[in-house]
Amino acid sequence: MNARTPILLLAAFSVASAAPKPTKAFHSEGNPIIGDGSYFSADAAPLSDDGKLYIYAGHDEPPPEVGGFVMYDYGVFVTEDPESGDWELYQNNLDPDKVFDWANGNRAYAGHCAKGQDGRFYWYVPVEWKNEEVPNNMAIGVAVSEGPLGPWKDPIGKPLVTWKDVFGDEPHGQEVIDPHLFIDDDGTAYLYWGSWGVARVVKLDESLTAMDGEITTMGGFEAFYEAPWVFKRNDLYYCIYDWKLGGTEYTPSNYQAAIAYATSSSPTGPWKTQGMILWGTSSTTVHPSVIEHGGKWWITYHTKDAETGGHFRRSVAIDEVKWDGDKILPVEQTWANPPSMQLTNNLAREAELTASFSEEPPMSLAALHDGRPPVVRLPPDMWSTYRGNESKVESDWAQYEWDTPVPISGAGIMFHQDPNWHRVPAEWKLEYRDENGAWQEIDGTEYPTKADEWITVEFEPVVTKTLRATFKGQPEGEYFHSMMASEWEVYSPPARKLPSGRISTKAGKPLELPKTVNLDIDPLGTIPVPIQWPDVDPAQYAKPGSFKIQGKAAGQDAGYVTLEVNIHR
Repeated sequence: MNARTPILLLAAFSVASAAPKPTKAFHSEGNPIIGDGSYFSADAAPLSDDGKLYIYAGHDEPPPEVGGFVMYDYGVFVTEDPESGDWELYQNNLDPDKVFDWANGNRAYAGHCAKGQDGRFYWYVPVEWKNEEVPNNMAIGVAVSEGPLGPWKDPIGKPLVTWKDVFGDEPHGQEVIDPHLFIDDDGTAYLYWGSWGVARVVKLDESLTAMDGEITTMGGFEAFYEAPWVFKRNDLYYCIYDWKLGGTEYTPSNYQAAIAYATSSSPTGPWKTQGMILWGTSSTTVHPSVIEHGGKWWITYHTKDAETGGHFRRSVAIDEVKWDGDKILPVEQTWANPPSMQLTNNLAREAELTASFSEEPPMSLAALHDGRPPVVRLPPDMWSTYRGNESKVESDWAQYEWDTPVPISGAGIMFHQDPNWHRVPAEWKLEYRDENGAWQEIDGTEYPTKADEWITVEFEPVVTKTLRATFKGQPEGEYFHSMMASEWEVYSPPARKLPSGRISTKAGKPLELPKTVNLDIDPLGTIPVPIQWPDVDPAQYAKPGSFKIQGKAAGQDAGYVTLEVNIHR
């Protein structure tokens, strides 16, 4: 087929049916865009067109107990303004096995839709090719439509990029996934994709449905893992991508990814990584995209923060991108309900966590206080003391420390074991520092050591700034087994009543909210407890008036502490 053939095919191509109606219109209070667990989405790819922002996304469908990607179709989120919270969702907007005769309908992975210079819309999607004679049958297809919401048709009747195009008859290589299209100012179109540490690019011809030149590998990236996304700003090219380097500050586990950006004077590189812009998100993958819309810049990514979410039940999120000249500033991740403000009797999340040892990578010490993991656990969801099968270290410890003393009356933990060297501990115990700094063992309670069951221990309330758990490994000859845990919670006794209060301040003066609240806790009496307040919009105290604000008292899950704020001249 010559280079003109795809253009002729597109010229003959027409769309007879109308674009679909939205599955639902809804209001979102923040990230994730859909947080109630009614629909899981991932691999967001935005497009700004005619005053609307379209976010094309894959659809995660596995049951909670399934530890793998189950993705058969794509959906689209639409809004005029992300800050409004008003969205439309078009579910099943593109179903690969109905659009592509050559696809088997499995693995609808991360795609990207772009508007061509002809005014049509081109959706590049990586799906499974029916050809099972190649080492990996993921292939990139392209669907075209007269509008951004379809209906979608296959203009070429075959995959655009396959294993054979990239590797020929070689038996080893990387999946052909995560495509992204960038059209430069001169009209030249570049198709990018990348996985397992290798980023590639190829020019497309004017039809946007055929390659025009050699596939090349892009270099210069630091810790590139997958998902290249290229855009241009002020004559400088940017590439956002999944960054992964296990055992580092940004990705303690080699199962985690962060978001980095690189720049170049050319759309094909070489690239130079400039810095990190988002890390520590809840999902092991993030798949970032950056776009300008409505006079602002935005980043899309995914998390597992929705109700019943998980590493394979992800949800799309969006936040604003801010700049310092040509530099992208670290993104401030936002939530509809920030974790710091979620009611819980668990004090561990507010504590500084340290340990005698942590196997990183692939595990993560932070797993002990980042929230109970879903049914399907990955290495970043667990803390491990594994040093090898010939370790003579008998015991290890983990420790929580709070800025101010907190009341505690219980703890919970879940141990795990595997066919290798991890076993539940032979025994464990809790100790706390008293007001004189001396360690005191918490006695009067039993310490069970069951695997894969939530264990709760209760004891008489104490007040402390430091709590330590010590674990002894099971002996085997002269060696000791390592242990593994997925969460360690620490519980506060409930207050008899959560108080309300009132403060006054001068208009325009930043609020000075109390750092503790006095709570009556039986049998300890009245003690000061740390309190967390939400961010306050300066407009609320800019002029005389009053408003109410609710704070979360540490370890109290019965409700919030309400404070009335009076603003005077």
